[in-house]
Amino acid sequence: MELSCQDKNKIAIAGCGPAGIFCAISIVKLFDDVDFKDYSITLFDKSEHLKTLLVTGGGRCNLSNSINDIRDFASNYPRGEKFLYSIFSRFSNFDTLEFFKSLRIETYTQSDGRIFPVSNSADDVRNKMLKFLKSRKNIFFKKKAVLNSSTINDYNFKIISAGSRSTESLIKSFKHNPVPFKKSLCALKIDNFIYPKGVSVKSIDGDFLFTEDGITGPLAFKISSLNAFLDFPYEISIKLFDENKLIELAHLNPKKSAGSIVSKFIPKSLAKVLVKTYDKNICEISEKVLRKYSVLNLTVTGIRNCGEIVNAGGVNLDEIDKNCKSKLNQNLWFCGEILNIDGYCGGFNLQNCWSTAYIVAKNVVESIMY
Repeated sequence: MELSCQDKNKIAIAGCGPAGIFCAISIVKLFDDVDFKDYSITLFDKSEHLKTLLVTGGGRCNLSNSINDIRDFASNYPRGEKFLYSIFSRFSNFDTLEFFKSLRIETYTQSDGRIFPVSNSADDVRNKMLKFLKSRKNIFFKKKAVLNSSTINDYNFKIISAGSRSTESLIKSFKHNPVPFKKSLCALKIDNFIYPKGVSVKSIDGDFLFTEDGITGPLAFKISSLNAFLDFPYEISIKLFDENKLIELAHLNPKKSAGSIVSKFIPKSLAKVLVKTYDKNICEISEKVLRKYSVLNLTVTGIRNCGEIVNAGGVNLDEIDKNCKSKLNQNLWFCGEILNIDGYCGGFNLQNCWSTAYIVAKNVVESIMY
């Protein structure tokens, strides 16, 4: 039972994913800084706490990315970029690293900018975050889903951080009009699939891998994110290599086969599919045709439920203020994936959780204190 002295400062957090847990920890730390104890936090979730964190970064937990310019960082979000300028200016990726350091979670940065815990263990990060909260007597966990606003009516301050499609009705119960949820960062199914299964390609547009009926990998995830709200089927074009370099090499090797020259730029098994005149001397093929080999045109017919998978859609950003506070309800905030914000692979979706959660925590604390 929560302490009676905390009745006026009862905080409810719906969702024990990355954003919800980070928000709770942030509230505790901010109150600790001013030695304020007259509050309680109750976290609601019927699922395992931080369950979604465990699969990030292939289990290694890709906490964030090292891009140091706020606008460059925010450009990695197909939805939410401009909204995040203000958010990241107040709690950046570097603030995040200091935060985790305070929880004794040290990090390192890969050459591609992705940031991981030194332990390379999402489970380790999860345990340390939960340990911090469970050591506090005024933090309560309820194994219960918040399905509508009535579940947490008795709380003075409400934070919604759940992120799945089932939360659309929850958002609506607070009189908000959510953007419909759509899956993003998914593998793609391709029409008339004739490509070499299991072959990876490093294209100008990005890296991808052919599956049994489509493509997966970073480029596929990016394409699915950019086109999350498009109806199937839709057309895509992938720039495989610089066609000018192919023309240059063709001029230097006129008697070599077209297939062997194209194979200098892409895997031979893919070249055999794309180059219909594989064994023909390259000097006998027009430049116009050669240039076409540099582009892979595909028809996307659907997605596969594999990959990083986040949800585009959620709370309309026009219905919240710069602190992620509802413009339609008193003392209601949203943070994390429930917002209509989603990013590419590379630690960007978790950074959205960390930053929006902290901004919410700070605003809640200020609302209570001042």
